[in-house]
Amino acid sequence: MTGGARTPMLPIFALIGVQFIYGFNYAAAKVILNTYPPVLWGAIRLLIAALLMLTIARLAVPREKRRMDRDFLIRSFFYGLVGLALNQAFFLLGLKFSTTTNSAILNSMIPLFTLAFAIIAGTEKFSKLRGASFLLAVAGAVVIRDFSEFKISSDTFKGDIFTLLNCACLALFLTLSQSFFKKNSPLWATAWMFLFGSLVLFSLCVGDWHLLTSVTWDLRFAGAAAYNIIFATMIAYYLNSWTLTQVGPSVVAVFIYLQPVIAVVNGWYTLGEPIGIRTVVAMSLIFLGVGVGALRRKI
Repeated sequence: MTGGARTPMLPIFALIGVQFIYGFNYAAAKVILNTYPPVLWGAIRLLIAALLMLTIARLAVPREKRRMDRDFLIRSFFYGLVGLALNQAFFLLGLKFSTTTNSAILNSMIPLFTLAFAIIAGTEKFSKLRGASFLLAVAGAVVIRDFSEFKISSDTFKGDIFTLLNCACLALFLTLSQSFFKKNSPLWATAWMFLFGSLVLFSLCVGDWHLLTSVTWDLRFAGAAAYNIIFATMIAYYLNSWTLTQVGPSVVAVFIYLQPVIAVVNGWYTLGEPIGIRTVVAMSLIFLGVGVGALRRKI
């Protein structure tokens, strides 16, 4: 969008809703990951979501808008691989080994990853202001680490690396996929991305397939799973896909800065994870970096 154009309000409300969904999802995913390996659960949630969304799409999307040509399938597979399979695998692995607080704070760097990819693609230009914003966000990521207990082999450090890879995958997806969703029904395209993404993840966790029938779901787990599949997968991804047809990827990415606040408070309330001065400083630095590098842009 140009600097003089107004951002439509409906996509803005949708993006705010998505951040609340994702913010509460960190605690729900933690419950699930105590039972299922991360990649296996990612495959399960995407497959269930794909089957449900394909059923809905066949009823809600006109036949002429349900493309099945070679270009559509190739792009659906690629975006399903980057934006879903790899994104979800890295996100869940990060959450498995790190804390909800670390994960939520580091995920607020997605807007800056999006900006970096846009600069590489030539759609944005590098400036000193944007360079400073990146350094501020990196400083926040460094502060979050407790260097008094720093070990390269530590689970939390490993989880934080996975989380940053998740950021990179989602940013790449947001940067590249906008034209795809403008040409296709977001509901139909998202459903096929889910399907391809689930198949990729299932192929990566063959050794865990025996857990598909050996896990007993209690009420707490079932509630977390339902939230994770319906809200954090189907609704959130559809809204993100739809908003990409209305506003630019930079606008979509910027709203991610709301997630850490929601997730940190929810992690403290539901899981008892403490909110210390290190967390507050890290959040402040990353938010400042996002504000300088993303909110000051013409969107």
